[in-house]
Amino acid sequence: MNPSNPIKLYRIDNESNMAIPLLPAKVKAGGYGSFESPALDFPEDSIDLLKLLIKDKETTFFATVTGDSLNNIGVFNEDLLIIQKGLFPRENDIVVVFFQGEFYVKRYIPKYKENSVSLEQIRLKSENPAYSDIYINEDSDFQLWGVATFNIHKLRK
Repeated sequence: MNPSNPIKLYRIDNESNMAIPLLPAKVKAGGYGSFESPALDFPEDSIDLLKLLIKDKETTFFATVTGDSLNNIGVFNEDLLIIQKGLFPRENDIVVVFFQGEFYVKRYIPKYKENSVSLEQIRLKSENPAYSDIYINEDSDFQLWGVATFNIHKLRK
């Protein structure tokens, strides 16, 4: 693996639940409204993050993003991706691929042969104009490794 583009993969091996309190009110990012009840300081509901974020522990991995080629869509350097192996990618999914001996995370843009469901080419799109897209054809040294299902972005450093 090239040290300039490392990727760290992590697996879930803990069988316990991860239930945390869930605020019963919606958190507004815009608009106006009245203040919620002070009783909301004591939420009664909870959410299990493992059940929400991980559908299959055997095929789910975490990876740390390195680089800024997806900055324009909110995937930043040092973000933590949750990756599901075995999912068939849909157009515009964020995918992790192994290409020419290195891992990359990019937007998946398939191009199909005319009047066919056969792939002609895959475009792995960067979301930062400073980077070129990667084009995959049948002769490419390429493996679709998994589909990113969640991005965990740290807000406070």
